[in-house]
Amino acid sequence: METKQDLFNYYKNALTNGLCGEYKGRWQACGQDKYKLVKLVLAQQCLPHFIYYCYNGIGLSKEYILENFGDYINGKKIIQDADGVQGYTYSLYVAFKGIFKADTDVLALMWTTNSTIEIKATKSPILYVGACSSIHLLLNGHNHPRIYLFDDSTIELDDGDEASNVIIYKYSKKANVKIGKYCLSEIKIFDKELKL
Repeated sequence: METKQDLFNYYKNALTNGLCGEYKGRWQACGQDKYKLVKLVLAQQCLPHFIYYCYNGIGLSKEYILENFGDYINGKKIIQDADGVQGYTYSLYVAFKGIFKADTDVLALMWTTNSTIEIKATKSPILYVGACSSIHLLLNGHNHPRIYLFDDSTIELDDGDEASNVIIYKYSKKANVKIGKYCLSEIKIFDKELKL
């Protein structure tokens, strides 16, 4: 059952912890429009905050997102221009299990376990992986994905073409990167500090 209180509590926690004025105004402009709220969350400057809060139990719960935003996640709805970049596409996967092809420019994955993402040749998506996710990645050709890895989530590069380059930013010491024996891609991993 949807309650406005859950959204309000998340908003209140964000304000208490220094939500910037621009974000506050954008949130208020969304009202109760679910598409606009998902679009706001998928803006790249917002995603680390959203993932961190949800993972730490002071954001929206997995169950709440599944029940109230189910029409906008797991490949059901492509979000357009969340960062104001015309033509950029975004998708949010929550508690998804299965195999799918990355067909948007930015993907956010939360509580998504035992899933395999195939990146098509010449695609270079940006992936945000968090909230206890474990993802297998297949690189099919000339790919240059950028991955932001949070909390205790895991990314496993199972198979990667030599023409692919991957940059991974780890925002937690518990985050894990596994490189399979069939991954011939160039992988660069950087430890970063999460600043919210």
